Parts: sequence; C-alpha cells; structure tokens
Amino acid sequence: MSHAIASDREGRRWAVISVGATLKGRLVGGTATPAVMDLAELIDAHGPLIMTSARPAVTGGFAAIADTVGLVASDPETASIDQIKQVAAFAMSLVLPQGRQSA
Repeated sequence: MSHAIASDREGRRWAVISVGATLKGRLVGGTATPAVMDLAELIDAHGPLIMTSARPAVTGGFAAIADTVGLVASDPETASIDQIKQVAAFAMSLVLPQGRQSA
C-alpha cells in the first residue's frame, strides 16, 4: 500500500490513505483518539499537517513534488503543463487504490 506520512502540530505522525472515495488519516506515531479520522476532521482537530516522506530514501523526490504542489496551488497561472501533470499524478497516487493509476 502506498501512502503519504504527515505530522500534526503536536508531532504525531499520520498515514494519509484513501478508503473508497474518502481520504483518511491513520495514526502511526504518537497517541490520539480516535486513531483513524477523515482527513478534514484530522486537520480541524490536529492541523496543520506537514507532509513528510513515507520512504526516507526518496526525500529529495518528495521535496521536489512538495515544491511543485506549492507552486501549482499558490500560483497556477505560472505552472507549466508538465508541473500540473506531476501534481495530478501525485494526487491520483493518494486517492486511487495501488495499481489503478494510469499514465
């Protein structure tokens, strides 16, 4: 299963996973009740969330996509088509079941 890891303001770590058509946060480090929440509820209760790499070996790659997501979100008029495609592919990897992503 592929997922992103986020840290909340208290330092707890959450796996961001898709369940059906909903994004959820599942507690993977620290203590909180409940340990599984809808992403919107998680952000309201414990946000903001800071995305970190699920795989430390690819931190540089994650930082690059984080920068690209930031650019596309904050100033979409200046983003290239390729950057928008990268962000779309990243978003699809979060919400679609593994193996269902298309190029």
